[in-house]
Parts: sequence; structure tokens; C-alpha cells
Amino acid sequence: MLDLGILGVTMRMATPILLAGTGTLYNDRAGVTNITLEGSMLLGGFFAVACSFFTGSWVLAALAGIATGIIVSLVFYFLTSICGGDELVVGFSMNILLDGLSIFLLKQIFHQSGSLVDERIVGVPQISSEVLGGIPIIGDLFNGQTWIVYFTFAFALLTWVILYRTPFGLKVLACGESPQAAATVGVKVLRIRFICNLIGGALCGLAGVQISLGFLSLFTQGMTVGRGFIALGSVVFSKGNPLRLIAVTMFFGFAEAMSNRVQLMQLPSELVLMLPYLAVVILTFVRFDRLKKKKGMKDQEAC
Repeated sequence: MLDLGILGVTMRMATPILLAGTGTLYNDRAGVTNITLEGSMLLGGFFAVACSFFTGSWVLAALAGIATGIIVSLVFYFLTSICGGDELVVGFSMNILLDGLSIFLLKQIFHQSGSLVDERIVGVPQISSEVLGGIPIIGDLFNGQTWIVYFTFAFALLTWVILYRTPFGLKVLACGESPQAAATVGVKVLRIRFICNLIGGALCGLAGVQISLGFLSLFTQGMTVGRGFIALGSVVFSKGNPLRLIAVTMFFGFAEAMSNRVQLMQLPSELVLMLPYLAVVILTFVRFDRLKKKKGMKDQEAC
């Protein structure tokens, strides 16, 4: 059941979680609590499928998904930063609203209930190379993936550089740590948070594209199945560090990949579907700050 092929599946399954988690990381470090990931991913996936259905272009579909995520983030920013709404209340309300909106639009536009499957829906193509596929381990990881997978991991690594090695990243961190002090030295806090909100929305929309057109070429009601909330948990567990975020999301991706493998065994489907969420529970017992404290205590004892 375990082989090198599962590594590639792990990356593919971790991609939407890492995308949404990276976008949330920008918001979190800038001092914004945006929990609309689930709804943004779901609606982004719907409009990506709808655009692919009508245009036959996966490129336009991807842009439609990204634009949808940005629009959702703009609505969230308007309701919270401009109108003064509570971020958690607005976030939960928008998740429920966007879930219902996707169901409503599916019925109104396509006259379908539950799912939309059609041969006119064009998925995001996979990139395959015989040369790349022949490389041990690396070939299993990167061969046969969509460009979204490559972009996701590259951007997550780039995020570490942006946050800790660029003036913009330092402004983001300052806005999250002490917005009053940042404003005192001339940092435009609302502008920084607005930009981070747009980044988060775009990445959530792209995550929806990967789920709907990267895995399969269809849309199903509630097809995000909690990945947005898993992404939120990933950001919490990673303590705002992009490198840790990659490791955490890969753990969740491995759990989801294993659940797909376990489906081949004659086990109850309910048990199989529990595996990714069981991984969240398991990870709550692993705290990076606790590991650091234990390491520090050992160093003190050694001295």
C-alpha cells in the first residue's frame, strides 16, 4: 500500500490546503482573521467549472476562479475593515452564504442538483516528462502534476523570503505584531492588510480551481469537504512559518492520499473519510513551541 507513487499523490492532495494556508498566512501575519477559506474555495471552484463549461478554456477557468476568490476577499474586507463587522462572525456567515450560493447557482444556471459533470468541462492539464519520470523519487513527486502544484510549493517557499527578507514582509509582520507602532513610523496598515487580503483571496480561488479542475473536471456540492478549515488549522500548527506550513500540509496530504489507498481495502467508508480529519486531531498533540521548550530545557541541563 505504501510506495513511492504515494509521494506524488501526497503533493497533489496537499496543494489546495497549502494554497489556502499560504494565503491565510499573509492575513494572519498582517493581523487579519479571515476564515472565509472554505466558501471562497468552493465558489472559486464553481465559477472555474462554469467558465470551463462555456468557454472550453482551462486558462480562462483558472482566471475566473482566482477572480472569484479576490471578489470574496474584497467583500470580506469591506464588511470588516470598512463597515466594522466582527471578523469571525462575518467569516462564518460568508462561508454558509457562499456554500448556499454555489448550490443556488448550480440549479439556476445548469439546472442540476448535487453535481455538474459534462464532457465540455476542460480540466487543468498535467505536465508529464519521460526524462523527469525516470529520476528516482523526484520523478514520482513532480511528474504528472498540474502547473498549480508546482506554483503552490514554489510560492510557499517564496513566501518565506518575502516575509523575512523583504521590506514588504517586514511591514506585514509589523502590522500583525503592533499596528499602532507600525502606523507611527509611517506604515499604511490598512493598505498592507488590503494587499494581504487580496493575496489570500486569489490563492483560495486558485485552490478551488485545483480541487474542481486539477483533481477531476467536475463540480460537486460541498466538494471542498473541510479543506479550508484544515488549512486554517495548518496555519495555527505552523506558528506562521511558511516552511513549517509546507510540512504540516504535506502531513495532511499524506493522510488524504492514504484514505484513497485504504478505499481499495474493504473497510467502512466512514472510517476511510475520517483519516484526514483524524490527522488534524493527531497533530494537535505536536506543538512546535513545546518541542523548542523541551530542547531548551535539555540544553540548560547539559550546561
